[in-house]
Parts: sequence; C-alpha cells; structure tokens
Amino acid sequence: MPTTTFDRQTYRTKLRQEWREAAPGWRRWFPTLEANAAMRQISRPLLVEAELRPGQRVLDVATGYGEPGLTIAQLVAPGGEVLLQDLSGEMLDFARDRAEWTDLREVDVSYLEGDVEELDLEDLALDAIVSRSALMYLTDPSATLARLRSFLRPGGRLTASVWGPPSEVAFATPVSLIRDLLDLPAPELDAPGLFALADEDRLAEVVRDAGFENLRIGRTTATFVFDSAGEATRFLRDCAPPVSALVDEAPPQRREQIWARVTDEVWQPFTAEDGRVHLPNEARWISATNPG
Repeated sequence: MPTTTFDRQTYRTKLRQEWREAAPGWRRWFPTLEANAAMRQISRPLLVEAELRPGQRVLDVATGYGEPGLTIAQLVAPGGEVLLQDLSGEMLDFARDRAEWTDLREVDVSYLEGDVEELDLEDLALDAIVSRSALMYLTDPSATLARLRSFLRPGGRLTASVWGPPSEVAFATPVSLIRDLLDLPAPELDAPGLFALADEDRLAEVVRDAGFENLRIGRTTATFVFDSAGEATRFLRDCAPPVSALVDEAPPQRREQIWARVTDEVWQPFTAEDGRVHLPNEARWISATNPG
C-alpha cells in the first residue's frame, strides 16, 4: 500500500484546526475523561516524577483543558508559577474557565497559545516541564525537547506521557477498521501521530537525543467507561481528532455507515453484560533531568 507524503507545515496547520474543532467535545466529555481517576491516572506519575514544590515555575506543554497544569498550580503554591501552553485557543478557553473553579490565589497561572515547536521562553528559568499525551504529535520531538530543555534550570525535570501501542489503547481500536473501509494509505513510519512514540525504546531515544539524563520509564492505564456502544462512538467522534479526521473527508452517508460499523462491531469485546463499555488505554510515561 502506498504511503502519504509528509509536509510539516500542512500537518501543524491541520492539527491546530482539528483541536480547535474538538474543543466543544472536550467540554462535553470532560466528566467522563476525569471520572474514576481516568486521565488523572495518567497525570499521577508525571506529578510524582516532577518532584514539585511550592515556589517552582512549571510549563505544561499541550495542556488542553488545563491538565495537569491546574493540578500542578495547587502543588507549587504558594509563590509558584504555571504556564499553560496549547496549540488551540479554544482549548485554552476551557482551561481558563476551569481555573475559575480552582483556588489559585497563591499561584500565578498564565496561558500561552501557539505551537510548542516555536515556543520561546529564553527569559524564564523553568523548574519542570510536564506534558500529558502530546509529544507524539511533534514533527521533530528531539529538536523540540532540546529547545525546551534550554529553558530548564540545571537539574530541572521533564515528565511526559504518550499513548502505548495500538493493541493497548482501546479508544483507538476503530482505526484499523476505518483505514480498511476507506482504503487509506499507511502513514509514514516516522510521521507524527497517535502512536509515534508508543515504543519505549524510541521514546527513550528521543528524550536522550534531546540532551536529558537519568531517564525513567513506566506504564499506567486510563479506563474510559461509557453507558453504551453508541456513547463510546460519540465520544470518539467528539474528542479524538486523530481518529475522527480519518472519516471526515468521506461523503456524509459513507461517514455514517462507517461509524455505524464502529458502534456495532468494534466495541463488542469491551462491552459488559450491563451494556456499558470499558475502554482501557495504556500510556507510557518518562521522566528525565536537565544535566546540571
């Protein structure tokens, strides 16, 4: 099967648009994502490994709706500072709304809309950089992490998570069926995407090539629970641009046929006797230090 030709600028522009359009879905499904400690399970090792303390300055890369950044803000208070960065202004708007529900009186929170691959923080000395479920979308992760490392003080910490391989990420199970039904070309092996850093050796190589030391890698799982197969599909369409975008260019009738197949077939192995769908999604986390 032929592969597509990768163009960095086209990809980053498309990625921004996809996440802008997904922002309403993330608002709608926020309770599900955070219920039963689902995504918080992904955040937990990042917070522990970052060794956060009051008064520190921390960057949350691709914060989305403000996590784990807003949780970090409470850990670095009093006197700390958290910078929430995201490619999508609409996602940051949700983070701002959530900040109003949180006690942030003793910490400084700021919002940075823009591409992390072009981020310039030379005037700041960060104590930690944290990123949840985002590094795999970078077009040149080692180069970007090397730039971010230059903003860290000596001994500063990097902690990040990425999704594991397709067989261990249940919400992405429909991808193979969708590609088959639409006869889509295979992505380039080195192209950014949902599983670009799923291999632990590759993840470690990227971080090490960026100049970090003292690497530690671990695994954790976020389980999303839905009342029905139809609800699981609606979640995917609303909140997973890398998956839903595969279907978006098909004619409307064809799109609905594909999503019906997903609902009727893909979620069956994850459906309990009561009809609820449980999707376990394994992530890899990594921590490292900036050489002092």
